[in-house]
Formats: sequence, structure tokens, C-alpha cells
Amino acid sequence: MSILTSPRGKVEVVHCRRTESQDIYCIKKLIRKFTQRLFGKLNIIYLLEKANLAVTLCNDKEEIMAQATFLDYPNWNVSKQDDWVSVFRELDSEIPCTPLNTLFMHLFVAVDEFSTGCCKEIIRNVFKAVPELHFIFLTVPSYMSLGSTLVTVFHQVGTIPNLTYDEDFAVQICLRHNHYPQLHVRKARYSWTSVVT
Repeated sequence: MSILTSPRGKVEVVHCRRTESQDIYCIKKLIRKFTQRLFGKLNIIYLLEKANLAVTLCNDKEEIMAQATFLDYPNWNVSKQDDWVSVFRELDSEIPCTPLNTLFMHLFVAVDEFSTGCCKEIIRNVFKAVPELHFIFLTVPSYMSLGSTLVTVFHQVGTIPNLTYDEDFAVQICLRHNHYPQLHVRKARYSWTSVVT
């Protein structure tokens, strides 16, 4: 349970849960024209069936405040589903992304008044739920702005071309350590244990 405050001072108590099939109607109501331009025209039922992780944020009345869907391959056909690692490593070789530590955001919708708080809360809960996850990528048309909500959690890494259209796409990244840091414990060396005994 978390508390979100809107810019107008309205307060909502929210909790995160996995998306259920009965949420589809409410998710469709949250989709705006900007959402369609950013993520493309989506079949929500198909997307939820294919999702590796789909998260819904609800208030204390069980009204849906936000929803995000994550898959293990990029959207917008910027690379083949089974060969995206090499394409994304070309952008920045310092990012050690693999299929085991990376997800791609394919949809994010939220109630307008609480969208920024909802986005941050969903990202935090996703990193909390999946300890192996270190990177969330978002691919959007390069001419599109992320808007005031997604820009608070994503920053641009570079651009890549589309496989089917003559258009470039901006690649945005969200890093675990900015939202839900993980303690790294190194393995003990044998020489340390011999001193103790």
C-alpha cells in the first residue's frame, strides 16, 4: 500500500497487483490518443495473453488507477524477437542487458491526475517483484515526446531503425538502481574464513 498525491492535493491509497482479464474494459477506458501514438494501436487481450508481466495499480475502492504491460522483446518491430540483444548492445556497450535481466514496456495507461505517481509506483513494484530485472526499455517513435509522466522514469539511450518502415525509433531505459536498489553482496574468499577460525 502506498499513498499518491495529485498536483491538486487529492490523495489516493493504492496497491499493486497482477492484471486480470476483467480489467480489460477499464484499461481500454484509460487509453488516450497520445497512448496510441506512443505505443501503437494495440489489441489489449492479445497483449495481456503474451505479457511476461502485467501490473495494475488500484485504489482502496478497487478502481483501476494505472496499468503497465511488459514483454521480453521490443515493440514497434525494431528487431527480431529472438535477436534484440545485439541491436541494443550497439546503442551502449556499457549496458549489460540480456534476456534474463531485461523487460520492455509495451503499454502504460493511468488516470491523468495521478499518472506520474502511478508510473513511479508501478516501476518500483515491478523491480521489487522481479529481483533479476535490472533494465526496462521503452521504444517509441523518435518524433514523439514521452510526455510529462514517462520522462520521470526513462531516459534516452539512442535511436534505432524500424525493420519494416523507414522510420527511426528512440530507445529509452529505466534502471533498477534509480527506483528499487539492490544490495550486492560479494562472495567470501577462502582467505577470509581461515582468519576467522
